[in-house]
Amino acid sequence: MDRIDQLRKFIAAQPDEPFPRYALALELKGKGDNAGAASELHELLKRKPDYLAAFLQLGMLEQALGRIDAARETLRNGQDLARRKGDTHTLSELTSALETL
Repeated sequence: MDRIDQLRKFIAAQPDEPFPRYALALELKGKGDNAGAASELHELLKRKPDYLAAFLQLGMLEQALGRIDAARETLRNGQDLARRKGDTHTLSELTSALETL
């Protein structure tokens, strides 16, 4: 069984646990499946809207998929959450990514 299959089994067993879905998205991205990775991150944020790490990855994936307006919205939403959480490091990363769009 490969890593993607293992992660899908973890997700099936605990669909609301965010990390396996985040890890799956990164695996899919690494295999070149940007649309699949973005879909997993959308599902993650639907289930866990305060999972801050997902915003930067999703914004970059949306940019790679040519969805520039969606990328901007995702990165801005991530900035808002980072400010609310007081996470200046992630806020800086999100801001930098937004400035490059």
